[in-house]
Formats: sequence, structure tokens, C-alpha cells
Amino acid sequence: MPRSLVLKRIVGDIAASEHPGKVMRKWRKVFHASQVEVARRMGVSPSVISEYETGKTKAPRVDTVRKFVEALIEIDEERGGNIVSALENVLFSEELLVTLIGIGEFPYPRKLEEVYEAIEAEPVVHHGNVDVFGYTVIDSVKTILEVPARSLIRVYGECPNRVLVFTRIDRGRSPMVAIKAAGVKPSAVVLHGIDKSEVDDIGIKIAEVEGINLATTTESISKISKRLKELTEVQPGDRG
Repeated sequence: MPRSLVLKRIVGDIAASEHPGKVMRKWRKVFHASQVEVARRMGVSPSVISEYETGKTKAPRVDTVRKFVEALIEIDEERGGNIVSALENVLFSEELLVTLIGIGEFPYPRKLEEVYEAIEAEPVVHHGNVDVFGYTVIDSVKTILEVPARSLIRVYGECPNRVLVFTRIDRGRSPMVAIKAAGVKPSAVVLHGIDKSEVDDIGIKIAEVEGINLATTTESISKISKRLKELTEVQPGDRG
């Protein structure tokens, strides 16, 4: 069921888009798969995938999109199926697809400070070096503009014991207010794109009262995504 749900929702997301190539690239990045890996699974050359993603060729047929998504899922399953498992908790609403930038599960609980170090985050409100089990990276602007409140409550509710990274932040009040309204407490919230001195006072107060760790980072999203992805892999010397 989880595999079928993920397949159906992602195929629909790509097929319904005005720019399917860009959405294909987004999902390939979410699954941390290279064009070469996907092409090999599909039985085509990497240049075919590149041309679809850049829009150099016409929009792919639905059966081609399905093979593309099946390739992503198969790659993930060979790695343990963590992305599909994590996506199962998010892909309940078509509106949420536009907000997702990255998602992943750690092979064992990581300490929050380890995650902070990886993405060069500076603590603003600290409630302890807690264990975290995964991460979700969300486009805050798209979330605020395009996702109904009912769906926001659900996505926040599916994220306990995780680090939520909100991108394109101005001051940080909106995501913190939304989290408070949802009545959930993620392990930590990281506001991307601002310095710790720029965080809104209301956002800080909510984090203090609700017991939520709050931090900021100005590292690039590409580097954040890469480093978070590395934390989902068992490194030499890590616990088995």
C-alpha cells in the first residue's frame, strides 16, 4: 500500500504540472538518485532524463512518467526504503506536494547537535540535545500561500521527533505560529536564510513556551540537502 500510494501521488504530481520536467527533477532530488541511476533502471540513456528535466523534449507520456517514478522507488527500496516510508506520512494531500523539498529517516536516532553541526545551524532556543529520527525540508512560502490550514495541521502532526527545516524565511513568525496552532512539537525547527539575530520575537517566545528547539542556518539549500542525506546513511564507525 505505501509503495502504491507514493507511486500514484508522484505520477499525478508530475503529469498534472505545466512543467513536468522540473517536477521530475525535484522528485529525483528528493530520492537522492542520479540521472545515470534512473536511466539505467528505465533502460534509456542519461541524456534522455536530462532532456526531459530541462524541457528540451516534449512532455513525457504518462507511462514514461510511471516508469520514471518506479525507478526512483526501486532505487530507494534497494537502499532500505526510507524515503518511501517517510513519504507515506506526507503524501495524504495533493496540496502538500508543492511544499516538499527533502525528506529522510536516520538509520538510528541522531543527536540534535549532530544535525545542527551538519547544516551549520546556530541555536536560538535550546531545550537539550535530544534524539531526532529524521528530517523534513519544507518551502515555507509555498506552504503559507498554497496549503490550506487543515493540511498544515496534518503535516506538522506527522513530524514529531524530527527536524523541520523551513526555507525562504523572512523572520520566522509564520511557521512557528502555524506549529503552535497545530498543537504539535517537532524536536527542532530550523529557519533557513536568516541569522539568529533576525528571528522574530514572537517566534522565539513560542519556541520557549512550547519547548521546541529553534535554530537558524544560512547555508545553501543544496549543501543542507546533501549533508542531511549523508546523515541517513550509516557511516563507517556508526552504530549498526
